[in-house]
Amino acid sequence: MIVNVEREPDLSLYYLGGILLEILEQTKVLTIEELLYETQNKLKKKLHIDFLYYALDWLFLLSLIKIKEGRIYYEDKEIDSSEN
Repeated sequence: MIVNVEREPDLSLYYLGGILLEILEQTKVLTIEELLYETQNKLKKKLHIDFLYYALDWLFLLSLIKIKEGRIYYEDKEIDSSEN
């Protein structure tokens, strides 16, 4: 699911995660419905909600977003890959 060669590249977690972060960097906080709408506008096509949930899970595990009371918040952090 992270990268799947049998699907369109814009449905990969890397690409969708980047789109979501780009949207959240500008707005800082959105509901899931608003984020789905903004993502579909950016992709210029319908997106199944499951793909949004997978990407949100991935970003949450990376501590790049937090979810509280039905809203998604952008965590303004920088990741230092040299720590790994």
